[in-house]
Parts: sequence; structure tokens; C-alpha cells
Amino acid sequence: MNPELTRKLELLASNKIAIDKAFFLEMGISQVIGGLLFASAGKEVDIERLKESKKILSKRKGIFSAFRDVAELVITSRMTLEADPEQYLSDLEAVFDVLMKGKVMEDSYMVITAMIIVDRGRKADAEEIRDKTNEIMRRMSKEHPLLTSSEDLALASLLAMSERDIDTIIEEMEECYKYIKKELKIKADSNSVQALSEILALTGGSMKAKCDKVAELFNAFKEQGSKFGTYLEFPALGTLINIDVPAEDLAGEIIEAADFLKKNKGFGGLSMDKKTRLMFAALLVGEVYTEENTDENVVNKAVITNSALAIAIAEEVAIMVVMMCVMTSNNN
Repeated sequence: MNPELTRKLELLASNKIAIDKAFFLEMGISQVIGGLLFASAGKEVDIERLKESKKILSKRKGIFSAFRDVAELVITSRMTLEADPEQYLSDLEAVFDVLMKGKVMEDSYMVITAMIIVDRGRKADAEEIRDKTNEIMRRMSKEHPLLTSSEDLALASLLAMSERDIDTIIEEMEECYKYIKKELKIKADSNSVQALSEILALTGGSMKAKCDKVAELFNAFKEQGSKFGTYLEFPALGTLINIDVPAEDLAGEIIEAADFLKKNKGFGGLSMDKKTRLMFAALLVGEVYTEENTDENVVNKAVITNSALAIAIAEEVAIMVVMMCVMTSNNN
């Protein structure tokens, strides 16, 4: 296995364990994202600095803030990676306030969207990005009203930050969605196909050719006995299409990376299923082939953070349902 990939996998595993011990009440996926952010930066997690970031956030934001729900550990991890955590949080709050203009309900996806804008150094353009993002969301909702939700905000903001015009973006997204569903006939969740279409619309070139690369990679996993997820994990394949490695070799390396993770605490058994593990492995493999601070690298992190956040929210809802069932049972 690539030495750089091995190093990042080892960092992810050790960071996850350290965060587990210090923040055992956090959602499991949030702990993985936190560990991944530090591993991506090539660093071991500094637990004391992370705790200090958490204190700063707790002083600035109330318990019911979107900054303090399932995204909290993601935010504090990013704060900790900055030389000035308080300034990073201030920048995040400023962009978040711009995004919230005209809205009533805040949520984790809006916080992640603000984070993407800040991380790309586009704080000064927040209003322009917000307006273009809102128009993209409006047009997406017109095409697919049942599929478009706040889960699309982060990717829509990436599209808004591109040089591409909205008409072209929407046309290409529709082309991708229909081609994947009707011609390639990949049986993936419709929401995830829409998310994939957003990722592939970020760049120029033939949309069908890009979709074909996704299908080739998807089939390569299947042929090697490790089917890639067709739900929240599926869009991650869109971040790998520009890697100049044969699909079977790339899939093989990701499978090997996922198997490596499985041997570590918190990545196997009941802690994490195979498809989620493949998704995280795909990001780290992608990073090995992608230069830091490039558009592709930013997209990789945005896709995985967004997907992982969706998984964390799904886990939280599932736990709430179980708790309600237990309470109802006890009352009976």
C-alpha cells in the first residue's frame, strides 16, 4: 500500500481513538470526521487544544444552536487546526449570519456550507455566493421538489463558487441524473444521484463521459466483491473520476485501505458498516492522488463531510426513535 496512504490511515485510526476517549458522548461518525480532518492535515489530534476550542464554542453558542448539534465536533476540529481558533469561529459566524438572511430555521448543513466558504477564502464574497446558491437551490427544487433539501446546500455553494453559469449547471445536472438512472441504470438512491450530479457539474467536459467513469469505478468495486454504497456514500465516487489510475486498481486500493481501517477500533463490527468504511477510505485514497488546496481536494472534503453529517443525523434520528419506543413501552 502507498506509504503516504498508510500514514494517513494510521493517523485516522489513532485520532479516532483519542477523540473517542476525550469525547465519548459524541456521535461515532462525528468522531471519525474529526479524526479525518486532523489526518488529512497530516497531524495527530491535540486533545487539549480541541477541548479549548470546545470551550470557546460553548461560550459563544447556546446549546440549541446549529453549531452545537451533530456538527459541533467537526467545527471544533477545524478551529483547532487554525492558528487562531477564535478568529476562525468569528469568520464562520459572520458567513453563517449572511447565509441565514431571510431564513428562520438554522441547521447543520448551513454551518457546513459556511465552513466551506470560509475554508476557500471566500468570506468577502458570502452575499454573492448566498444569492447564487439560493438560485441554484430554487432551480434544483423546480426540477426535483421531493429530492432537494438542505442536504444539497454545501454542494450547491460549491457550484455557486465556480465560474459556471446557472443554466449550464442545471442542464448538466439533469443530463447526469437521467443518464445514470435511465441509461446506465445504476440502482442508487435518487437523492444520492442528485448529489453526484452536483459534483460532476462542478467541472467542464462531457457529462456522459464523467458518468461513464463513475459507472466503471462502481462496477470495479462490485467485481472485486466490495459493492460501493448506493445511498449517502454514492456521491463520493464523483470525487475520484479525475484520478489517472485504472478503475480496477483504484477500487482495489480503496478496498485495501478499508480493510486496514476495519482492523482498528471503531471501524469494524457494529461500529461502522463496510459501505461507510469504503467511503472514508475513498477520501483518503483520493487525497493521496490530489494536491492539497486544489478544487478537487476541497470537493473531496466537502462531499465526505456532508455525507458523514447526513449519516450522523440519520443515526441521531434512529436513536431518538428507539428512545421514544422505550419510553412508550415503559408507560404501557
